Amino acid sequence: MVSQGEFIVLDVLVFKFMGLAMLALCIVVLATPSQRRRSRHVRDY
Repeated sequence: MVSQGEFIVLDVLVFKFMGLAMLALCIVVLATPSQRRRSRHVRDY
């Protein structure tokens, strides 16, 4: 069986990975060129 300590280590690793993923996602959204914004406007029509 897996000890509680190992579960905590896995939890921290997953939490760090999710945090980095969210940061990367925000950076990508902010750094996207206006082309994607135009495609969103096309969907509104």
